Order: sequence, then structure tokens, then C-alpha cells
Amino acid sequence: MNRRDSIIRWLRAGLDSVNPERLTRDALDGSVGPMTILAIGKAGAAMCRGAASALGRVEGLCVTSEPDAVPDSVELLVGDHPLPGEASVRAGLRAIDVSSRADVALISGGGSSLCEVPADGVSLEFVADVYKKLLDAGTSITDLNVVRSHLSRIKGGGLGPLPTYVLSDVAGAGPEMVSSGPTIGIDSDPDRVLRVMKDVGISIDTTIEQVVRRREKAPLKPTDSIVLADGKTAARAVCEAVDPHIPTHLQEIWIEGDFRESLNEFVSSASPGITVAAGEASVPAGREGRGGRCTHTALIAAQMLAGTEICFAALATDGVDGRSGSAGAIVDGTTTSRGGDPALALSRFDSAEYLESTGDLIVTGPTGTNVADLWLIWKPESGSEPILSV
Repeated sequence: MNRRDSIIRWLRAGLDSVNPERLTRDALDGSVGPMTILAIGKAGAAMCRGAASALGRVEGLCVTSEPDAVPDSVELLVGDHPLPGEASVRAGLRAIDVSSRADVALISGGGSSLCEVPADGVSLEFVADVYKKLLDAGTSITDLNVVRSHLSRIKGGGLGPLPTYVLSDVAGAGPEMVSSGPTIGIDSDPDRVLRVMKDVGISIDTTIEQVVRRREKAPLKPTDSIVLADGKTAARAVCEAVDPHIPTHLQEIWIEGDFRESLNEFVSSASPGITVAAGEASVPAGREGRGGRCTHTALIAAQMLAGTEICFAALATDGVDGRSGSAGAIVDGTTTSRGGDPALALSRFDSAEYLESTGDLIVTGPTGTNVADLWLIWKPESGSEPILSV
């Protein structure tokens, strides 16, 4: 088995460890049904199936990103992603209705866009423009979701309080940050919100400022929440799947912030053998090329590793890496010698096109789970050339 096949096998073990259907079934095992459930996020359908397996019968609503099988008594709605649209608002209005009678919430990543009702005085067009500007600027997920919660009727606890089971894609923060916490309160911080919006050039009129500051007066509602798994769960499982003769190292630090700084630190600090980390670095995506957070990072890594015997992999655990049409990529010291001009591809945010030409993409299709990204580096135990930062 070659190195690429081995890495894919180990990453698959990581995905298997965060199977939403199994995790939800196990968490609810022993509970008494039937229940009305409210599921929001990319793993929503699988979490609904797990709830039905544990409880025998469930009803309610599932808002997710792709058509998928749910129990017959659960209504399925597909919202818009990565920017909220009319389908997201339809889903949000139904979520408000169902939340009033729901017994439990099942929340996973992606729901911020999939399920939305703008706050009174805020248009959907404004909310979508804010999302786009923040995403294009590579804003951190915590800043992004704090902003979202101040512009929405349903985020930051608007659908709660409900007992909530969370599959987390933001392990560097609390469960309230997953899908912007529709059933879990997020602390109000209007000054931070206004600063983050202004930093990316968003025009804030008096009405918007009043809406943002209105959250100062909204008390948080206590909510019981349980995190079923997160990216670190998957990273540990990857390490456990590695062949016993290869040294493994788990980076406990959650990847976040600027992707170049995070990548330089990850590569330089990795020990010989396999090093794995989880998180979600910020990658500016202002151009409309065929790229994603993981493929862009992987192509940068390929430049760093050129001429070495080192492999690097970046995987979006939901199987959908931006506009790349892939889940990510596995690159090595030969990648840039097998393709065209990597700098040009990166400048166009067209990393997936480049990595498809070199045969380095990972294509899984939607995985039904979502715990952010996995990074893996495989350094030989001796004989590697020095690596330069990029």
C-alpha cells in the first residue's frame, strides 16, 4: 500500500469515529420516546436517524445541506449554503414553529447559513452580504458567529432553551458557537460585532447599530448541552489507526487564525512520523476560482515541501471543501513538479484545478458529518531536506 492509500485509510478512520448516527443513538439510548426533535446542520439527517434508532419514534424538523434519508415523521428542509437565501429563511421560520414544541435539539456545523431568520429591521440581503464579506476576508469562526448571532432572530439561543446534543466543528470554542448556537445563548458583545463588521468594510447605519445593540438587553437562557464529538475526536482516531511501527503525535492545539501562520507552525513543529491536528484556519476567498480552504492550504504546503519526502493532507470532514468539488488533498515533495504554476493557481483561488491535474485531490462527496478540518503531516524519520516557510 502506497503512502496516499495509507493516509486515506487513516483519515477514513477519523471520519468513522465521528459518525453522527451512531453517536446520537448512543447518547439517547435509554431515553423514553417518542420525542419531537429539531435538527439543524450538515449532520442533521444522520443525527435524526440515530435518534429514531434509540427512541423508536421521533417527529419534528431537520434542516440540512443535502437531501438525505430521515425518519418518515420528520420534515426535511434543505437550506442555502454558504450564504443564507430564501430557502434558509423558510427553514428558519419552520424551526421557530417546531422549537416551541420540541423536546430536544440536534445541532451540527453549517446551520448558520442553512437556517436563518434576520432580526427585525435587517434584510436577508444585508445578512447575506455580511456573511460574504466576512467569509471572503477569512474572519475567524468565533467572530463570524458572534456577528451572526446579533443579526438574527434564531441564533444565540433564539430557538431555546432546549436540551441540545452537539456535533462540534468549533472545538476551540464552546458548543454555543456551533451553527451560531440556535438553542444555546451567546454572550452579547455589540462593540466587538460592530468592530468586526467595520474592519471588512461593511457600512453600518443607525438601524443596524440599534439592532446589534438590542442584544445587550437580551438575557441568556440556560441550556443543557452535550458535545458528542469534535475535530479532536477525529484527530485522535486518525492517530490510533496509523500502523503501529510509525510514531504518531496528536497536536492538542486547535488550528485557527491565519492559515499561513497556522501551517508554518504545524509543519515546523511536527515530529518525525505522523502528526495530526484539527481545526479551521482562516483562508481569504475573495476570488471565484475553484478552490477551498483545504485545497488552498494543501497547495501552499506543496510549495513548502517541494523536493522533500514529506506528505501533507488537509481534509474537510464534511466532504465539501468550498468550491473545490473535493474534500481536500494529499500533497508531497513532488506535487509542484507535476503541475503548472502554483503561485498563479493560488492567486486565482484555483487550487483544486491545479491539484486535480496532479492527481492529489481527495474526493469523498458529502460525508454526513462535520467536525471542521483535519491536517496530517508525514515526516520520514531521517533524510528530509529543510523546509522553508511560505
